[in-house]
Amino acid sequence: MISKQYGFSLIEVLIAFLLLGVGAISLMKLQVHMEQQSNYAVKSLQALRLAENQLEWFRTRGASDALSTISTASFVAIETGAMSAGGYTLEWTVPAATVSGALKTVTIKSSWQDRLGETQSVELKTMISKYSEFSDN
Repeated sequence: MISKQYGFSLIEVLIAFLLLGVGAISLMKLQVHMEQQSNYAVKSLQALRLAENQLEWFRTRGASDALSTISTASFVAIETGAMSAGGYTLEWTVPAATVSGALKTVTIKSSWQDRLGETQSVELKTMISKYSEFSDN
């Protein structure tokens, strides 16, 4: 006699649940990874903005018509230094050996701690001229 049973066997149901479980775990890992990458993008943009602001201050020597209360600096006063701002650390280096007396190479590194406690950073490097459109020389 031929059996005419309809439905799924226990093995088929277990395999289906196993595949669904693997897929759900993969989606959760993807979500965690995307959240970490999004957080890194936000933090690195903020760090980049802080580094660019410091480079702009070096370029203009602090001279600005809009912010006349900020002290200005001379070309000679641009030296290696560091500062902290809102969880970020800005460090800039100005090596003594330059291409010429009228140019300085400035490297700014902006770093922060990510949520895993690892130090992340972005770095900008440029050259600044002694001659500025904001100075009288």
